[in-house]
Amino acid sequence: MNKNDEPSVNRYKQDLEAMRTAGIDDSNQYIVEDGVKVRLPYKMIKQVIFTGVSRQDMVDQQHAARLQYRLLLLDPVIKAWVEFVKERITVIYNPTGADNIREKMSLDDIIQFLGKEGVHVDRNSSSERDYDYYREFYSYAFNSPVIREHAPYGYTDEQWKRMKPAWEKKMREVRERKEVQFKEYQKKYELQHPEVYSPQQTA
Repeated sequence: MNKNDEPSVNRYKQDLEAMRTAGIDDSNQYIVEDGVKVRLPYKMIKQVIFTGVSRQDMVDQQHAARLQYRLLLLDPVIKAWVEFVKERITVIYNPTGADNIREKMSLDDIIQFLGKEGVHVDRNSSSERDYDYYREFYSYAFNSPVIREHAPYGYTDEQWKRMKPAWEKKMREVRERKEVQFKEYQKKYELQHPEVYSPQQTA
């Protein structure tokens, strides 16, 4: 099913109604973060990587980008990368038999879809693994940005770890100095323009 073909409805309500109809207990679809229950659409899903994909099939980088977009339009596909230069296609998808009520597809379905798009991949040149949606996708996307932190250009991670405390201290001092300067400017402006701050005259 193509995402563009979906009616404009609340997907969350749609899921709950589908669960009630199917008699599914969704209590195990939640995780607890800081005492708050968070509902996740997936648990264990799949990631497949096709290597040695023919550049001739992908045509060029523009065609590869369009193929990636068409993959992402498929409901069971969560993420997809079509890399023309590396001759590689990576797809994170909701597999048949997964413990959720979302749209599903099999590895054969993906291969068939790519074939219809003119890209013929070799199943023997693919690697598939279990993909933890919460740990590898949700946490990375929504938790603290610290997990995505990289050392500034030109420095190693070890150098940055040693430099970071002094850098953070310097940034705090700069912010505090700017706040003091702004308050001084604000006070000076108030003295120079008393009419702006004078109480409004009432009739």
